[in-house]
Amino acid sequence: MMQLDHLAVDARDVDASSQFLARILGAKAPVPEGADDDMRRIDLDHGCFVLFSPASEPRFSHVAFRVDAKRFAEVVERLRAERVPFGNDHFDTANGETGDPLGGAGRVYFNDPNGHLWEVTC
Repeated sequence: MMQLDHLAVDARDVDASSQFLARILGAKAPVPEGADDDMRRIDLDHGCFVLFSPASEPRFSHVAFRVDAKRFAEVVERLRAERVPFGNDHFDTANGETGDPLGGAGRVYFNDPNGHLWEVTC
């Protein structure tokens, strides 16, 4: 067996970034993590989690999540409700399209307040 344990993502504002992603993904609210509670953790399925760590200059990240069709539709609706630009092309993350040019059932890219590129596909 091989599976992902966690992703570490730098953020200027760990609260804003983790809350944003948790809302968009429909995950539980982030929880404090680390010896000083300076990080924020979003739990995903199968024991995997995303860990936001404070950084004055976050490094660029691109992280993709695979979800089922129901959750994909919910993610798209939340992006629309929060007026977050999204698109199905990582070079045009604001085209508003959700069709998957790579042949899947759907794909969207969007940026968070720290400039990380997130992807959700089904």
